[in-house]
Amino acid sequence: MNDPHHDVLSDDPALRIAALAALRKLHPRPPCRGTNTHVHTNYSFSVFRSPAEAAWLAYQAGVEVFGINDHYTIDGHDEFRQACDALGLPATFSIEAVAMDRAAAEAGTLLNDPGNPGRMYLCGKGVTRPEHPQAEEHLIQLRRFQEVRNQAMIAACDRHFRAVLQVTGPQWAEVVSQTPRGNTTERHIARACVNRIRQLAEEPGRSFAELFTALVGAAPAGDDAALQNQWRGSLLKAGKACYVDEDERAYPDLEELCGLFLQLGAIPTYPVLGNPITDGEASISDLCDRLAERGIYALELIPERNSDDRVDAVIAEARRRNWPVFDGTEHNTPAMSDLLPQWSCDDRFRPTFRESALILLGHQELRRRQEPGYVDDDGVPEPGGFQRCRSVGAALLDQMG
Repeated sequence: MNDPHHDVLSDDPALRIAALAALRKLHPRPPCRGTNTHVHTNYSFSVFRSPAEAAWLAYQAGVEVFGINDHYTIDGHDEFRQACDALGLPATFSIEAVAMDRAAAEAGTLLNDPGNPGRMYLCGKGVTRPEHPQAEEHLIQLRRFQEVRNQAMIAACDRHFRAVLQVTGPQWAEVVSQTPRGNTTERHIARACVNRIRQLAEEPGRSFAELFTALVGAAPAGDDAALQNQWRGSLLKAGKACYVDEDERAYPDLEELCGLFLQLGAIPTYPVLGNPITDGEASISDLCDRLAERGIYALELIPERNSDDRVDAVIAEARRRNWPVFDGTEHNTPAMSDLLPQWSCDDRFRPTFRESALILLGHQELRRRQEPGYVDDDGVPEPGGFQRCRSVGAALLDQMG
């Protein structure tokens, strides 16, 4: 007899979904404690091995509304939808990419990418037109820029292995095989390199610590997740041995990326960095003024990166403007962490995060019905859209029990 606890980790998506339906019968849903509308899955990079695994862990953790938010792709949305449906878990569907604010770049202003002036992480919350042909072609192009660079970086890592150890390093196949649709990132490269060192350490007379130290220039520190981050910081960042310059075309103008998200029916949303506090985010009020001028009327927080005072300031400014503030944990890392960190469950902040999740659910449902959502096709907030989306989202949540 199949074990659904084992099958949820299967390589077969259909078996994973069937396992979730069985697990739901075995494990009643625990009390809901908070929301999380921003996690990555293996369709970009994540500690989660599949959207189904992410959904199962969220179900167990008491997440009330759960959202996928991969980099540069919506390919994981179908499995995520099926997984959440199997568990009776309200789901949101989003995407993340990086834009360039040219004016901020020229002024040397740092936003939510603390190492690159003008560069801006941006989310499209609530994808409701996943089949939009122009949007998909644009995403393919952006992923292609990333792939070309990543192929060059793994080739540089291979040269580094050869130069230091006189052995081959990891190859492209070992990078691209880590993600179902080949949507590779720098983190996949680091994981492939650490895995290659472990493989070499199995040979007689070799030790992992010796090999790692020779390649990185420092002794290994920590678990596998820490080792991957150590490799990235020591070899893949600007000025390091395996770094490759990024193609400027990989980062579209802010208006262009907002337009892509609107084609997908999503809400352009700015994730506030929080830590460190950059010059562009020093004043939340000024930041929101600039965002509104550029057609962005929603914020997002990864609360565990922020202090209490910072979360409070962002929420206060958003409420003054009648903007939603979404929350999440990313999990764009090799390390597992709580899906509901303390800030997401904090009674001071949870009502705003929950209300915003309801707005996102409502936006998705209304756009599915071809009715006005939170913003229109030009990104302008619909009159009464905040309240209408919240009401529809609340009704959906009630229906799901």
